[in-house]
Amino acid sequence: MVLVHGIEYEYKYNLINMVLERSESPMRSCTLAMLIEPIELYVRDFHDLLVLKQTAKSNIDISRKLVEILLALNNDDIKIFKATYKNLFQSCVEKYIESIEGEKSILSQLLIELLEGQRLEEPDQSMSTAKLIAKKLYEAGENTPGIDYDTFINIFTRDPFSQLSTIFDIYEDKYGRPIQEAIEHEFQGQIETECFQDMVEYTRSPGSYYSKILRQALDKKPIDYITLIRIIIGHESKDLCEIKLEYSKIYDETLDETIGNRIDIAEIKHLFVMIITTGQNVTSSNCRNVRLDHKINNSSIGSGISPITTSAMRLRKNLSYDALDKLAHVFKIRRPH
Repeated sequence: MVLVHGIEYEYKYNLINMVLERSESPMRSCTLAMLIEPIELYVRDFHDLLVLKQTAKSNIDISRKLVEILLALNNDDIKIFKATYKNLFQSCVEKYIESIEGEKSILSQLLIELLEGQRLEEPDQSMSTAKLIAKKLYEAGENTPGIDYDTFINIFTRDPFSQLSTIFDIYEDKYGRPIQEAIEHEFQGQIETECFQDMVEYTRSPGSYYSKILRQALDKKPIDYITLIRIIIGHESKDLCEIKLEYSKIYDETLDETIGNRIDIAEIKHLFVMIITTGQNVTSSNCRNVRLDHKINNSSIGSGISPITTSAMRLRKNLSYDALDKLAHVFKIRRPH
């Protein structure tokens, strides 16, 4: 954000608007992600997914991505997320969810409860409490003719993740099968089943959960760049190190090796590898041949997406007007006299 405000202040040029004016593409999405805060990236992705959900209500992949975005947010993040959503789209995110999914759908209730931001964040390691909650889950699922989804939603969105993991262990020990299997057997809809199973996997190991999502995004034809960008750039300063470690354990190759072999857009590949390996900053000479495709406001834009994104990353770590001047030179913007 220092970069964005610096450009606007020094050169009277709105960098984010310039990016948003371009047609949608992986390069555009990658550039935007480097210029905004992670939570704003999540908000924009969440909104885009909701828009897609309007015409694809039964799309399980979209539903799982909506849950994935919210799982990474703590209570304070949720407050910022909702405020950012309202500021960007002039609407309440909960009401938009209800307008698409309906007030009574399980997914709608789950998303809205996650958006309440009421999860206990101080770990409660009371074994007796964990046993009691495991019993509640059993009674709400396997020990009842109909699923008590309210109980599942309340527990999955309110209890600390550390305690949830203990609850799941107790459930398996006491009732003879993993909670994932119970969900698979008892839940009625595939969307609800997979979303709750994802929450169990995230609770067990966030790094493993995101590693599998990254792999699925890389396996898609075409590659799911939006998901890759959200996780690699959005989690860069949060838990990307843990994700990288788990990825290499699961797939017997490093994440940067997979990126190097699979990504077909050179500039994005270069940026991802730089982020993943926490390598040296990419200089403008590395990206000399990268060009954007048209002009904005009659100002020719010379070097393109990769210099923008790498300059943005550099400024995150070294906030200097020297870097700002270099970025301005990339855009061939003249200082106002």
